[in-house]
Amino acid sequence: MKLRFLSPYVLWLFLFSVSAQAEMFTFAVADNEAPLSYQHEDIVAGIIPEIITLIFSYLPSHQVTLKAYPWARAQVQVEYEQADGFLTYPSKKRKQYAYFTSSHVYELDFGFLIYHKNNTNRSIIESAKSFDDLRSLKIIIQKGAEWESDNIPEFMPKLEANNLYTMLHWLLWREQADFLIAMPEQAKYITKKFGYQEMVAYRHVDFINDSLIPFHIGVRQSHPLARELTDKVDVVLKNEVFRKQVQDIVARYR
Repeated sequence: MKLRFLSPYVLWLFLFSVSAQAEMFTFAVADNEAPLSYQHEDIVAGIIPEIITLIFSYLPSHQVTLKAYPWARAQVQVEYEQADGFLTYPSKKRKQYAYFTSSHVYELDFGFLIYHKNNTNRSIIESAKSFDDLRSLKIIIQKGAEWESDNIPEFMPKLEANNLYTMLHWLLWREQADFLIAMPEQAKYITKKFGYQEMVAYRHVDFINDSLIPFHIGVRQSHPLARELTDKVDVVLKNEVFRKQVQDIVARYR
């Protein structure tokens, strides 16, 4: 099309339509952490993917594509500019390479110790009032989960696994450690899937710092629209209808 033959009005419409094309963002999510985030064949599903998609439904000038990876790799994708953003806990390390929304999108309650019903140390787990009471026990942590490194004391003996599936397998089937920290809905979902549901027990405790984990939208700092996107998302987060929709999404997975 030769623009010099267009009327000024038509030319304005043409240029406006080009400039108004939606900006595409790629967000990285975990591929194996159901019900939070997982991939089944070509479908990315779970609480986090649904919330990210919901957020972008309020931003018609922006679109999102979701890419699922093992969580440690998903973070690297954002850090090294292979993806644009994620929905996660704004740890000190992540803040070095991503801008985060001021407000949280939703909170995870990680104030639960998950353990085997027949653990010989069950009485210690169920009576503990601090991590100091648990210092003789071994905890399973997840590689790349920086919330754990920020909140679990260094003196705790640790066993590191790649994902929650492996963590629960080691805890309940192999009995390689005494407990882990997770949301009950995660533990219930996975143990039911693999037939461990009769083995699992859990208790809520009040000595885990930051057990209500705020998840924020983060966008890599090198993206030219990083600040613009986080500012727009902060506006969406104040919308009462949106907050109710997030609650509805989470409720469906419990």
